[in-house]
Amino acid sequence: MKKYLSMLKYEFKNIVRDKMTLLLLVYPLLIIMVGAYLIPALLDNYATGGGSQTTGITIIIIVFASIAPFITAAMLGFNLLDHRDENTLNTIRVTPLSLRGYIVFKGIYGYLLSVFASFFSLFGVKHLSGDGYMLGGMNLWDSFAWTDMLLFALVASLFTPLFALALGALAKNKIEGFAYMKSSGLFIMAPVLSVLASMQDYKQYLLGVVPIFWPVKGLLVSADLLNHDANLSVGAYYLVGIIYMSVLTLVLYKWFEKRTQS
Repeated sequence: MKKYLSMLKYEFKNIVRDKMTLLLLVYPLLIIMVGAYLIPALLDNYATGGGSQTTGITIIIIVFASIAPFITAAMLGFNLLDHRDENTLNTIRVTPLSLRGYIVFKGIYGYLLSVFASFFSLFGVKHLSGDGYMLGGMNLWDSFAWTDMLLFALVASLFTPLFALALGALAKNKIEGFAYMKSSGLFIMAPVLSVLASMQDYKQYLLGVVPIFWPVKGLLVSADLLNHDANLSVGAYYLVGIIYMSVLTLVLYKWFEKRTQS
């Protein structure tokens, strides 16, 4: 236990030392500023009303829900690439911590940061945006209870260690990792396609290949958005997401471990 507490102490010190890690604390505030003040101003100026505005607000909510786990995962992935480039992972392998212990620690650490960032971002936008998302006398953010947002954050944040390990396994260096991150940024926005009428029936599950789809759809169903007979229950979306992301994480860890040995 002492070795993990020492690692945790080091990570806390590293937050204020490393600019990239410090961004982990800053970006939720940036998300809140954009979501609570900028987006409502744009909606007020360019509102068209009706179903198109409802769709627009739903898309905004999906993007805000998806972005925190993705950014945290990218930061964690770059950190793993840093260690691999500097060959420190092989050094860790022969310490009492072991490579597996280190990866598990980093995964849990990144997961908890992601839970905080995801919940804090959504909760902050909901409570600071006021009437900025009003539509037909109803604020769509009022559909989300804090428990819904917390449950979403707990499940969606499983994407963080998964994507971090994918970056570490696929990329040869940080430059290549950055290229993968940029291309996958569009890929993880796939849940946005669920707002299309043609993707709200059973075809929605084609989007399920993207892991973040499952918790995002669970969040939307919990708020009675995008209802359809083909929908699963909120718990089923979250359960599939937990199982799917857990299996992928284990597979990617094995792949990452092989890459560090080569």
